[in-house]
Amino acid sequence: MLDYHHTGLNLFEAFERYQDQLDANNLLKLARVEPLYTVNAYKGSEHIWEDWAYDNDELASLKQIAAESGYTVTVEKVNND
Repeated sequence: MLDYHHTGLNLFEAFERYQDQLDANNLLKLARVEPLYTVNAYKGSEHIWEDWAYDNDELASLKQIAAESGYTVTVEKVNND
């Protein structure tokens, strides 16, 4: 029974060391990601939805979804200065 206790403590200490290493290397901090495009879908003059695309693949996916739904799409490039 005591072996399980020591094994658990060893695993926890290894986890703490790994977390400290990630923190020291700034691997726990995520870089802020800004959208590249704003995509709006319309049915006639009615605004249906708005979404943001963070890369060209996501932009293509949103345009395809809108086209398959029969919506007209407008795409605006976001100024991330």
